[in-house]
Amino acid sequence: MATINQKVDQLNKLTMIAMTSKDAYMHTANKEVCEFINSLKSEGYNIYEGEELDVYTEYEVRVIDRLTALITQLAAADELICYEMTDDEGEPELDLFNSYLTIAEEGLMECRVNYPDGIRFFYLDGDDIILKTAPYFLFQDCITDKVGLYASEEILKTEEYLEIAANEVWEKNPLD
Repeated sequence: MATINQKVDQLNKLTMIAMTSKDAYMHTANKEVCEFINSLKSEGYNIYEGEELDVYTEYEVRVIDRLTALITQLAAADELICYEMTDDEGEPELDLFNSYLTIAEEGLMECRVNYPDGIRFFYLDGDDIILKTAPYFLFQDCITDKVGLYASEEILKTEEYLEIAANEVWEKNPLD
């Protein structure tokens, strides 16, 4: 049977896999990470996003820098492709934009190979497993989506938000 420290290490590894996937920039939860988090919750652990800017090591920040750059490139290339597909002016440069996607995807796979155990995104504090707060909003937004931790879950329950969202199609949070 694995210790809780080994489980947190496994959670960090699964998170790294999710953050280096081709859909890292999409606002969707990763099924494997969410299932693992649910199993930890069923064992009595509290899992949540840290409230303060937790200190990542210099090594971890370099990895996050690289991931943030690649995730940003994926998102921008995808947006450009969507724009080009709807633009009536001129010939779309889809080959160029697809090459941007390919380069970013290859970079993410390289990160996965270079850091197979991931970095310490989560840490253990008693019965709490805490997601460190990243130095960049974009990265924090992506990671909280991938692991199924939504920073503003309380706002989702307000009457005003529910009225706004009534006509919108939303994916169900896999942790609910």
